[in-house]
Amino acid sequence: MSGFNYAKWDRLEISDDEETFHPNLDKGLNVRVNRITRDRKEEEIDSEVKKLQDSGQLDKAAKLENKRPLHVDNVCHVTEERTIIQCGDGTRSDKLKKGEESFSVDEYSMFKSDNKHILDKFSDADWETSEALLKEYGHILMDEYANSFYMLGCLDAEMAGNRKLMQKLARQGQIISQIHQLAEPMKRPARDLVPRFFEKFERDSSRAAFQEGVDHFVKNIIQRAIVKKQEQEQEATEAAASSEEVPEPEEDLQPVSLVEAMYSMSKEERMGPGGLDPVEVFEGLPVEMQNCFKSGDVDGLRKVAQTLAPGEFERHFNRCIEAGLWSKG
Repeated sequence: MSGFNYAKWDRLEISDDEETFHPNLDKGLNVRVNRITRDRKEEEIDSEVKKLQDSGQLDKAAKLENKRPLHVDNVCHVTEERTIIQCGDGTRSDKLKKGEESFSVDEYSMFKSDNKHILDKFSDADWETSEALLKEYGHILMDEYANSFYMLGCLDAEMAGNRKLMQKLARQGQIISQIHQLAEPMKRPARDLVPRFFEKFERDSSRAAFQEGVDHFVKNIIQRAIVKKQEQEQEATEAAASSEEVPEPEEDLQPVSLVEAMYSMSKEERMGPGGLDPVEVFEGLPVEMQNCFKSGDVDGLRKVAQTLAPGEFERHFNRCIEAGLWSKG
């Protein structure tokens, strides 16, 4: 996509770090727990900014505000529009689009997790395999989050000095991006244009035109990585030269515990995939199992399974799955 503003990703906080997740916790509940942790960090920044503003240190308040991580609640500020798409495979996509841009960090994290195998397979695909994968998994690979996945992957690879990986991701990302560009003036779902795109580039001369688009995109990524490194160096220099450091929000803020997070949510927010309330299920567990969930001790849970009657443990465990306290996946 020409003219794409890569800088908007620089402070993007992707909350999909598995180390912050409770072992085997239902994915939806995981996201909500991480959101509570993120909200705490937001509140901490808000408090520090207010203190600086109240004391007249507006420049420091502005610098601290600029360090606020971007996420689902602040990455876009635009008007609301809803698009509902009925895909050919029967799936239904309902997206809330805010003006010209729409990006939910939580949804993006889940998208990557749910479709990692397909995204990785497409990343390594040749031209013919790419066509086959797009026809089979178009409902995934033509999703806007897939487009973002390859853009972000390219920039990350270039920043890490892995030019070969960046070029590979750029080529695959441009297949997706150019299909979107082909579909846009036709007002058609991008997935419908997959066959036409590959028909269009069957000839070597047409493939050369596609490669020109890839080369242009690669050039932009390289330039963006250079500028971003310069910005990082400048920020480091300014921070070292400053005699009075701007207060930093806690970087090592501990994730909210599973139990604490559950009690912080409304019943509707914490409801599990099987329709059971995790709080009610948790309070009905034997104390030994409760302690395991509090500490995230999977080995301890296995030991408890050996001490309880098989039928009793199985009953509690099945209820944990229905409440989202444990994921079958």
